[in-house]
Amino acid sequence: MDLDSKAYSKLIDAWNTHGGSEDYRRILERLSPLTKRHDHETPEMWCSRIRDPFRKILEDNYSRGILSKNGYITMHGNLIERSDRVHGLPSNYIYCSVCDSLVFISENSRLDDSYRDSHLKRCISGNTISSKHARRNEILKSIDRREFQIWQYKQYILEEEAKINRLRLELFSQSTLHSEKDKLVSVSYDLDARSTSYESYRQIKATMAKDTMPSAPNFEPTCISPARQEMVSPISHHVLNEPTPPPLPQKPVALMGGLERYPMQRSASAPEIRILWNDRSNMPNISSRTTLGDLAEAYFDSMRTNAGRK
Repeated sequence: MDLDSKAYSKLIDAWNTHGGSEDYRRILERLSPLTKRHDHETPEMWCSRIRDPFRKILEDNYSRGILSKNGYITMHGNLIERSDRVHGLPSNYIYCSVCDSLVFISENSRLDDSYRDSHLKRCISGNTISSKHARRNEILKSIDRREFQIWQYKQYILEEEAKINRLRLELFSQSTLHSEKDKLVSVSYDLDARSTSYESYRQIKATMAKDTMPSAPNFEPTCISPARQEMVSPISHHVLNEPTPPPLPQKPVALMGGLERYPMQRSASAPEIRILWNDRSNMPNISSRTTLGDLAEAYFDSMRTNAGRK
């Protein structure tokens, strides 16, 4: 029996079952201490420490017909919930007895051992070329999954920013119609879960790839890694892609001078403020960190001032 995830499950079941196999229980007793990384121990130091004892366990149980000489062991760190609750946390490192080396595994989930098992199977098969190709695809797949998660987080951030801007408008622009304030910050009344689905992410990523690499056929996210590309909606590009931290925002009263060249109407409307918002980069008195609420407040202050002059 190769020491893969299935074998580990059998060992753990025997440990947790009354009357379980004593042979399996003894094997697990010897393996468990080896999985733990000591404080200040590097992966290389851990591998050097556990290599010989681990191989001895495999050899001892190979002669008894329980285990083969093929297997891996995962290095664990600590998951500290509180001082009296510390759990083992699987790392990205395993020691593989077949290739006799410390191996970095791109996924370290507690619930998914497929990447570790795949490495062991590839080593046993001995196909070096296929192994390198599969390892590369696994890494690219892991990169793609994490980029998708980052993309999802950014969509959630944009949603929350829209809600914050809507709340600011409610504070500063009480005389404006609710529907116009909703339009100004692009508030949606429906929540479409598909907008943050993996399929939406793939479509956006494929579109970006075609724009940057027009000759690339049949783009697949797991095979091509984007060159530090951001995937957010066009209206939010300026928010998430600023190269350096801009200065602190100016107070609304300081924005008044920047609005002098814009004609102020007696009734404010969302499209008018949207024009100001989109054109703010051309207004010298407006900082790049100025919020939509600041701009709206300055707009309505100017509108009221002009109305008072007439």
